[in-house]
Amino acid sequence: MIPIAYLLDSWVWIAHFEGRSIVARRYIEGMENICMSAITIAEVAQKYSSHGEKTVNSRINDMIRRSPMIPVDRKIATLAGMLRHKEIQGGIADAIILATAKIGHHTIVTGDQHFKDLPDVVFIGDT
Repeated sequence: MIPIAYLLDSWVWIAHFEGRSIVARRYIEGMENICMSAITIAEVAQKYSSHGEKTVNSRINDMIRRSPMIPVDRKIATLAGMLRHKEIQGGIADAIILATAKIGHHTIVTGDQHFKDLPDVVFIGDT
């Protein structure tokens, strides 16, 4: 287990890359105790795919340089499937984020509305 407290959702990374949130930037640039799920890589790659492979690779390399990545293993995938629609109304990627946080005892940092009222979530906006 990685001894890290804050699991950054893709919302935080995208807000940081787009300069929409000072708080997102503070988590990414100032926190030593951050991590991300492997699914976050896929979500960011999807977001920037229309910008070309060079942009996608630049974003992903920056993320990996700044934050450890937690792979989606059988335990996380199984819990995500069980949590979907029961604890979170988002898609399966959101359920994977939630499962990763629960298994690792991490606090999710996000601005995604699907997480807004969940426990162990730091909800930030475009600030």
